[in-house]
Amino acid sequence: MDRDLLFLTGLIFLPLAFVALVSAWADRRFPTAALVLTVIGVGVAGWAYATHPGGYDWRSLPDLAVETVARYWRR
Repeated sequence: MDRDLLFLTGLIFLPLAFVALVSAWADRRFPTAALVLTVIGVGVAGWAYATHPGGYDWRSLPDLAVETVARYWRR
């Protein structure tokens, strides 16, 4: 699988983890889903970052997202 897609997927899991954390906090329960989503998001994005030659630059993240979506949209 494409490292760029994995990196973006990992970054998408992190806001979902925050929403799950707030939901668990509001319901006064243990944030199991938030922890799982955080581990998956950080793990996938971290692996993609570590194996990408030169790493990723945060300033080029919007361009990376558009190029990756366009690459898969054209298929």
